[in-house]
Amino acid sequence: MSLKVLAALLAILLYSPDVHGFLMFRKNRCLCRGPMVNAVNLRNVKNVSIIFPSNSCDKNEIVITPIKDGNKMCLNPESKQGKFILKRAVKKIS
Repeated sequence: MSLKVLAALLAILLYSPDVHGFLMFRKNRCLCRGPMVNAVNLRNVKNVSIIFPSNSCDKNEIVITPIKDGNKMCLNPESKQGKFILKRAVKKIS
């Protein structure tokens, strides 16, 4: 095959209307997917990370790291303690 024929085939493939793009980020790429705890002892907490809704996940997430084992767990943002932590974070930001 000649170079012109290959270039023409490549151009047809690239500009055909059947070529569709794909989504780079899909919804529900949240960190907290499994069961969530409703309350933790705040004296045993090393770090609290609050992740607000974004393009990749459409819900609030509260990720807690305990002092002892360091395994991250998710706190339910709808629980009493979760609402309190979210309220304090929003107040601290503004």
